Amino acid sequence: MAYCTAQDLIAEGVPEEIANDARTASLIDLAGQYIELITRRWFEERAMTLKLDGTGHDTLWLPIPIIQVDSVISGGVKVPSQWLTVYNRRMPDDRKNPRIVNGYNGFPKGRQNIEVTGKFGYTDEGPNGTNVTPAAIKRACVMLVIRELPLLTDIEGQEDKKRARIQSETTDRHSYTLAQLASNGEWTGDPEIDNILYFYSKPPGVGSV
Repeated sequence: MAYCTAQDLIAEGVPEEIANDARTASLIDLAGQYIELITRRWFEERAMTLKLDGTGHDTLWLPIPIIQVDSVISGGVKVPSQWLTVYNRRMPDDRKNPRIVNGYNGFPKGRQNIEVTGKFGYTDEGPNGTNVTPAAIKRACVMLVIRELPLLTDIEGQEDKKRARIQSETTDRHSYTLAQLASNGEWTGDPEIDNILYFYSKPPGVGSV
C-alpha cells in the first residue's frame, strides 16, 4: 500500500538521504494504512474473491469499486457472463456506487452465498489503460509522511506540526489554541489532508470486506 514513493518526497524538498532511509519507508507504509483506515477503501488494484450476501434482488452492491470481474458464483453455480452487467465505469463514475446486476434470475437472498472474483480498488486510469492511485491520495500520503518526519525528540519539528491546528494565537504571550480533532481520531487537523480523506471516504452504512 505504498501510495507515495521516495521520489515523491524528494520532489517536495525532502533530502534524498532521508527520503530513501528505512524510517521513511516505514512512515510511507504507516501513512497508507492510515489512509485506508480512515477512508475504508484501498487505492490500488488488488485481485481477490469477495464473499457477499445475496440480496434477493437483481442488484448486488459491492463494498469497493470494481476494476474487473472474472467470475460470479451464486449459490455454488457460476453465473454466465452474458447475464451480468458490471458497473465499473469511470465515465460516468461508478466508483462510489459499484454494483453488479444479474438480469436473468438475480441474486438469491443468503449469507455469503455469492462469490465475486476479480480486481478491485478505487483507482484512476493511468497510461495505456493501467490502474493508478489517485493523485490526491498520493498527495495526502506525501503530506502525512512529511508531517511525521521530525523525530519526537525534535522540539522545533513537533511545534511546526502543531501549527497546522492553530485556530488563534496571542503573540505577546506566545499562547495559542489548537483545533480539536474528531473524537474518533479520523482527522489530522490539516484541512487539505482532511478534505482529501473526506472526499474519498466510503459513505456511512456501506458494507466492508
